[in-house]
Amino acid sequence: MRILGHPIHPMLVHFPIVLWTVAAAAYVAAAVGMQSAAMIAKFSNGAGLVMALLAMVAGLLELTTIDSHCEAMQVATWHLMVMATAWLLFVLALVLPLAPASSINASAAQFGAAACACVGFVAMGAGGWLGGQLVYDFGIGVKGREKS
Repeated sequence: MRILGHPIHPMLVHFPIVLWTVAAAAYVAAAVGMQSAAMIAKFSNGAGLVMALLAMVAGLLELTTIDSHCEAMQVATWHLMVMATAWLLFVLALVLPLAPASSINASAAQFGAAACACVGFVAMGAGGWLGGQLVYDFGIGVKGREKS
């Protein structure tokens, strides 16, 4: 999936990277008592989740350009699984603070959200490294090397 010859997936991934980085930092700040950071965490995480969904759709379409029997497909599969895990961790970080007050302590929910966001951030970094491997080691998305 391309626009003017450029693959869309790499264009979109920058948005969740930035938004989830802000969200992870804001979740940690909220967990240590900066309540104003909780709103920043919630909105940046929500926007990151939406943009990540768009990037995931574009990535799935890009996946069809990879030969299913090559080493790049194995890396692409790991990239997909790690990034899906990051997405799920950020979903969990978003919903944990929304739990009813009777079912979970508010500070425990903030700490849990921060923990999920931090682990999600690490997963995002690992998934990004795998995505970089696809481009720089296998030439995936590079014009003329689509079926690597």
